Amino acid sequence: MPLLIRAAALLCLAPALAVWLAAAQPTQAQQSASAVFDEAAQETLAAVERYLNGLQTLRADFTQVGPKGEVAEGVIHMRRPGLLRVEYAPPVPVLIVGDGLWIHYHDKELGQVNDWFIYETPLGALTREVTRFGEDVEVTAIEERDGRIEITVVHEDDPRGGSLTLILDAEPLRLTHWRVTDAQGLVTTVSLHGLKTNIRLPRQLFVFDDPRSKRPQTR
Repeated sequence: MPLLIRAAALLCLAPALAVWLAAAQPTQAQQSASAVFDEAAQETLAAVERYLNGLQTLRADFTQVGPKGEVAEGVIHMRRPGLLRVEYAPPVPVLIVGDGLWIHYHDKELGQVNDWFIYETPLGALTREVTRFGEDVEVTAIEERDGRIEITVVHEDDPRGGSLTLILDAEPLRLTHWRVTDAQGLVTTVSLHGLKTNIRLPRQLFVFDDPRSKRPQTR
């Protein structure tokens, strides 16, 4: 399997969730956005925040298309706070699980597992209690056309490092896509299918079956 798809597993899912870097109070980024965007755009941004905050659980199939046309598919589950499961369909051997404390990235083919504290990763932002645009991300564009809303954000500390564009249906609000543009201008798009929100998701979905605990101990 191309290494490019492996890298995209985090490149394309994680940044999309970076807009959910929730801060409970207004931030400098929000204030700068207020200074740049007109009242209608600010109302749109607030409405999208309310929509995201209403998502206590979600499940969706996704299709990921990379800059060279490479395609990967899978399913994502989320339950606030702190629970996440992103499972790629074969032949991509990648599983990402957030268990409430850690994000585990398991490459089954290579037999490798990497762990990060969940709230220090963009993926963990998806599962926070409250969503606000701001603090670590700056809104650079808000566009409404053809029944869709597009919100583009960059990291405040590295605005040239790439951008993320969230794409939602406007009526009713519904997240449908996101688009990641990296620092070299390469674009990857993730499309959601069959999105279901605020449904019951069993806790067992978010338990990571760690293969490292099953390896024989060496003497």
